[in-house]
Amino acid sequence: MTGRKLLSALNVGGVPELPQMTALTAAGNGSFPVKRWFFSRNVQENETMTQKDRNTQKLILALQNARREIRKLRSQASKYKIIEKELSRSEEFYRTLFNNSGTATIVIEKDTTISMMNSDFSNFTGYSRDEIINHSWTLYVAEDDVERLLSYHAARREDPMAAPRNYEFKIRNKDGNHLHVYMTIAMIPGTTQSIASMVDMTAIKKLEKEVLDISERERQKIGYDLHDDLGQHLIGLDVMTKVLSDRLLPVSRENALYAGKINRLVKEAIDKTRRLARGLCPVHLTSLGLESSLENLAASTSSIFNTACHFRCPRHIPIHDNTLATHLYYIAKESVHNALEHGKASEIIIELLNKKGTVSLSILDNGCGIKDTAKAAGIGMRIMQYRARMIGAMLRIKSEPGGGTLISCAFNLKKDSRK
Repeated sequence: MTGRKLLSALNVGGVPELPQMTALTAAGNGSFPVKRWFFSRNVQENETMTQKDRNTQKLILALQNARREIRKLRSQASKYKIIEKELSRSEEFYRTLFNNSGTATIVIEKDTTISMMNSDFSNFTGYSRDEIINHSWTLYVAEDDVERLLSYHAARREDPMAAPRNYEFKIRNKDGNHLHVYMTIAMIPGTTQSIASMVDMTAIKKLEKEVLDISERERQKIGYDLHDDLGQHLIGLDVMTKVLSDRLLPVSRENALYAGKINRLVKEAIDKTRRLARGLCPVHLTSLGLESSLENLAASTSSIFNTACHFRCPRHIPIHDNTLATHLYYIAKESVHNALEHGKASEIIIELLNKKGTVSLSILDNGCGIKDTAKAAGIGMRIMQYRARMIGAMLRIKSEPGGGTLISCAFNLKKDSRK
């Protein structure tokens, strides 16, 4: 067997061909460096094996890391399943509360659309789910309340404390009737959504109106009785005591002076009776209108209490709805009374304005102010707020200790009030 065949049989690759070996031998002084060739070949093979070992080690490490990551992912997946289960249970819990709260409840998006509603809201308004979901709540609110509620909607998303949480407004049901509702609303933390629940106040409002109407009629009746009955009797006594004083003067000066004192007391009683009658039933309110009534209120306040009280109304505002005028008059009267008794004011300004159909009545004083307007909830203030609600108005109180008080009442002047 030749050397070439031997090398091939040993499966030794990379051996030079015979002509090349002859040439290499000639170049190397007649001897081929076989040992050196085999040594070089072993080194290359060792290096190749070392690289393979390194790659194998890297692959093993990668597999080990992958196994660890898989174990972590399995552990996390198990935790996520537990969390998902808890979230699902929590969602079901709150959904049950939402659907069974006992009040009409909706979720409102930033763009004013309604994204959730419960069956109570559907029963309350008469609208189906398809007629409510993804529609703006402005479609269901009475026209004269939309602007106010939109301002609350925007302010609430800038600052949750910038808009009231509780207020009243009117909603239009599917039959086209306006229902009075009392709403509680708040932002859902971490979102731009708000959740609102509503209570139907229509029946209560109707009853309140009937009670107030009865109260106003009784007030007027007492006023008329004081003016027409008791007042006339006092006038008769005034005349009689004056005559008696004149007749007694020639007979007994002392008795005449005594009769004169009685006459003066009767005159004071007449004056107080007239003031009571005007307060209970301001005759000028029905005969001359609200503006004249407020002007007389300012004049009588100035003369009786020695306080500068002014009435301002740049333009005539025709209000022919006597109920509306009556409520506004008594809001102004109670505000003036509070400014005198509690605020110790020396100047009061009553102002009636009309700006593009929105009428505002304001009473400003320079008294000592109110320390906490939120707690200023005496019976007089509650009655004023009640009267404002009855005419669909908003009553606002702005005051600072030592800075006086501003009470304002704004409402939309309806067409039937302008006739």
